[in-house]
Amino acid sequence: MINEILFVHHSHTDIGYTHPQPVVMELHRRFIDEALDIAERTADYPDDAKFRWTCEVTGGTMDWWVHASNADRDRFLAAVKRGQIEVAGMGWHMTPLMDHSMVLDVLKPLKFFRELGIPVRSAMNTDVNGLPWGVVDALLDHGITGISMAINEHYGHALKPWPRAFNWQAPGGRSITAYNGFIYGVTSDRSLQIPTNMEEARARVPRWARKWEATGYPHPFLMMQITNVRYHDNGSPQAALPDFIRNFNEGNASTGGIKLRLGTISEFFDRVRQQPAETMQTLRGDWTDWWNFGAGSTALETAQAMRGQRDLDAATGLDAWHPTEAPRRRAMLHDVARKGLALYAEHTWGADRSITQPYSPETRTQQLLKLATVAEGASVARMLRRDGLERLGIEAGGDEPTLLVYNPHGFVVKQSVRLPYLPPMTDAPDPKRGFGLEDLVPTGPSSHRIQRQDVVTSDLPEHGAYYTAPIEIPALSYVTIPAAKAAVMPNGKLSARDGVLSNGRLTVSLDAKGGLVSLKLDGTEYAGAASEHLKFGVPVLERVASGIRTDMFGQPDLESPDWHLAWHRDWQAERFDGKLVGSSEAVERGNARIVQSFELPNGDKVDVLYRLVGDEPVLHVEATVIKQPIVEPHAIYLPMPTALAAGWDAHYETGGAVAKLDDEQLPYASRHYITAQRFIRIGDAKSEVTVACPDAPLWQVGGYTFGRFGDPDGRVTRERPTLVAWLTNNYWSTNFQADQGGQTKYRFTVVPAPRRELGASAQAALSYAQPLATHVYAERGAVRSTAASLLTLDLGTALLTRLEADGNGVAITVLNPGDVEVKAKVGAGSFKPNKASRTPLLGGAGEALPVAGGAVAFTIAPRAWTRIALS
Repeated sequence: MINEILFVHHSHTDIGYTHPQPVVMELHRRFIDEALDIAERTADYPDDAKFRWTCEVTGGTMDWWVHASNADRDRFLAAVKRGQIEVAGMGWHMTPLMDHSMVLDVLKPLKFFRELGIPVRSAMNTDVNGLPWGVVDALLDHGITGISMAINEHYGHALKPWPRAFNWQAPGGRSITAYNGFIYGVTSDRSLQIPTNMEEARARVPRWARKWEATGYPHPFLMMQITNVRYHDNGSPQAALPDFIRNFNEGNASTGGIKLRLGTISEFFDRVRQQPAETMQTLRGDWTDWWNFGAGSTALETAQAMRGQRDLDAATGLDAWHPTEAPRRRAMLHDVARKGLALYAEHTWGADRSITQPYSPETRTQQLLKLATVAEGASVARMLRRDGLERLGIEAGGDEPTLLVYNPHGFVVKQSVRLPYLPPMTDAPDPKRGFGLEDLVPTGPSSHRIQRQDVVTSDLPEHGAYYTAPIEIPALSYVTIPAAKAAVMPNGKLSARDGVLSNGRLTVSLDAKGGLVSLKLDGTEYAGAASEHLKFGVPVLERVASGIRTDMFGQPDLESPDWHLAWHRDWQAERFDGKLVGSSEAVERGNARIVQSFELPNGDKVDVLYRLVGDEPVLHVEATVIKQPIVEPHAIYLPMPTALAAGWDAHYETGGAVAKLDDEQLPYASRHYITAQRFIRIGDAKSEVTVACPDAPLWQVGGYTFGRFGDPDGRVTRERPTLVAWLTNNYWSTNFQADQGGQTKYRFTVVPAPRRELGASAQAALSYAQPLATHVYAERGAVRSTAASLLTLDLGTALLTRLEADGNGVAITVLNPGDVEVKAKVGAGSFKPNKASRTPLLGGAGEALPVAGGAVAFTIAPRAWTRIALS
């Protein structure tokens, strides 16, 4: 029987939405100031009514600390010691746009607060409808033992049963205490009338308790998050709340003895863990977010954010080549890149009025400030990556123009690289000059030209690129090649004629009316038959048939906690295939390609390019969308049906884990679509198709499944083995961008193969999601090295997810995505280890491992992470 309701009081942090972003940051500074005042005023109140405040995210709390006076910092620490202030552990409220490194980066502030004596033990991810599965291991390794989700079911769905605490099991088997809870704010002030109407509250609280008891809620206390009654997002502390709770409890005889309490999130988790074990269900799987489809409303910036994360990961790894170099400026730039990219992956896209008033100055202000975060973060990350490559160039040496090629992966990569091309200035036989950098001649480039090359090479047009002969590079290694010897790939068996692409191994046949009809590798067919609006490579426009956005998801009943009932599960969509209006074929400079151009009924245009490079057994697909600024609700898809047999399955990478679709998703987590970090795989017993998706994270699997409900656990009907890349949409009814006019490019690499271990499939895709990195330099002195490896790695089918400097050494983080233990070995390269340890993901002390001859062997448990520190 529920005899107590525990309120966790906080301000929900939306970086944007209610106010422009800089104003939001200042408001939250003021909220902490107010919270300190109220805490001191109520320090001698009865324990249940004593004001307690939870700082919801470390990002805003650290911002307050930086701007606070020493006297206020002392007040804050004193309130923490009294148990009246708690800091929760997530950096911001995050979406599944996080890669594994970002998951770790947003937890970095924990060390800062713990060194102050603040025991950060729990975390909150409020409003958002899920968290990537890989977060569980990261939280546990950072000393976080509880994670609370206050689910906002607008365009979403809470897990079932709800509300409920449960043991959330990580892929490798460890568990964190999780709470699948009510939306903050609304359920407290609307459903319970707290703290606005004492008479109503005394009548409603016992009814509320009985309601959830009837659903089988197992604990004698119920936790609810509460914000400001008048402004649920970015709202100030409720100064009246302590007195309301004290007065309520003094007269609680009329409420059946149910008491109210102001508590902290860690207090709640501590009490949950004291309950009988049988009251806590264990659930295993990805808490797949329902909300991130809004990332398709700023598709250009989403692609930029994904590239920025990969560039920052590469830059972090390149710093490990020189672990004792730690200039303050570079560290500052890393912080700028991390913060900018994280604030884009944070859950708030912009103004609350962005859809209802798309041309409002407030809408535009907040949208520009949101998009600026990724522009800043990604551009600084790219510069840091280039700086790391330049340091390798200095180390390698060479006065003549030289091409450096770097492999950031934990496995050997053999791949052609794409380089800038300019027509020869003379009739000389060399078909290229300058790598697109006009003054890259034997006298060497200036520093300015070194700095410019990322800009020049970032978006090469077809006529401005060529493909080299394959270059094979070991893991974490570079090679240097004289620029004049970076040979063009021979065209060899490449052909593009009459709608057929071939390189001798892979044959691609296109329909004269548009789309791909056959994809054969070594004679085996991997492309599936076309069906209605599911033709491989034919773009599809989808619209809400009525043109009314709320015909997909209506106005929730704010008096009911079950906002998911506002889904119109039978919402009517109308879909249109793109009309083919032109095509072209070419074989030149190491690649063969066919481009099909389509028009959609709303005036949008899509060019779909198919490319083969040398004899690589993969198909590169590029979709370039030129959109009109249309605010009516619509989406654009690029289907990829496969020829797989019945019994097929799918896997996707999500924030530091690889999850199996449906089977490894929590009940009522989003199965309607998923967010894939760098790859998605679909396969049957014999064959598979893995797609590297460096720019487009949103996918529907099995057909058009968004907003379609099937089985009781939220499953959808998957009619055929089809991947549907979700390129753009503006379906959200608030906060996201209403129109997205302009041009956006999406790159995919389709990797067909016989069925293999998941790790091998992932490695094949990752080499294209993050291709070999190139850098051109000159005037760096005598040649000292034409090739070098930082370390020698033998990771089997495990994946290297992070390389970083660690003190005077380096650390690697490795994921085993498979179900069988992997034996791995790290040996000496340019860096020669003499000590090694297995550490938690946050670093620090760990289990010592023996090192023999600079090499260390270790195992990686199934579905688990391992971090190895080397010194």
